[in-house]
Amino acid sequence: MLTRPQAQARHFADELIAQGVQPNQIIIDPIMKIAPVEAPCDISACKGLIITSANALSYLPVALRGSRLPCYCVGESTSQAARALGLDAYHLADTARALCDALPTACQEGPLLHLRGTHTTLDMAEHFPTSPLPVENLVVYEQIALPLQAETHETLRRSSPVILPIFSARSAKLLGKLALDWQPHWAVALSPAIAALCHEAGFGQITTATQPNRQAMVAVITPLVDVKGG
Repeated sequence: MLTRPQAQARHFADELIAQGVQPNQIIIDPIMKIAPVEAPCDISACKGLIITSANALSYLPVALRGSRLPCYCVGESTSQAARALGLDAYHLADTARALCDALPTACQEGPLLHLRGTHTTLDMAEHFPTSPLPVENLVVYEQIALPLQAETHETLRRSSPVILPIFSARSAKLLGKLALDWQPHWAVALSPAIAALCHEAGFGQITTATQPNRQAMVAVITPLVDVKGG
């Protein structure tokens, strides 16, 4: 069951299908959607960007497109997408926290602008309050909660286990707030931090991807589908 935003869920479903998962084994029911936030953008003093989610690139301010500004990214695919939009992108780390550790070495000149959503697990501006490398936030999108369909609730209330890939803390928290028993079901978490939230939600089985990327998630899920199907 894929609860990512619609476009991301369909893309991930295609990756699972390419690895042998049958389309009729996949349910797509987003628990949130991504929507733009109108925000003024003054880049006159900006020396670089921080991108921790590819969602930010979908709503990159026009003034930044083709700017060739240094762009410090989480994830190789996000870095590639940033380059395609005319940014001088660097794949600095695979998690936001690791990026924070690497940033002072990779960049000595600020201020930097962190393009992010309304919900975040790590506020970059607060993380570097006394650093000589100033970081400012620019919220360019919001993650709006959506209700799951009635059919989805019925599926999850059955005893048969469902595998839920969970890619964000926001998704894990939204799922945890639902009046559902997650004990019969299996969460596949992108990171240990998300796995901890899945534990709080009450999932009976939790597996964490070896790396925080889609390929590692697919590698975990594919054999689980085989086991569940068998």
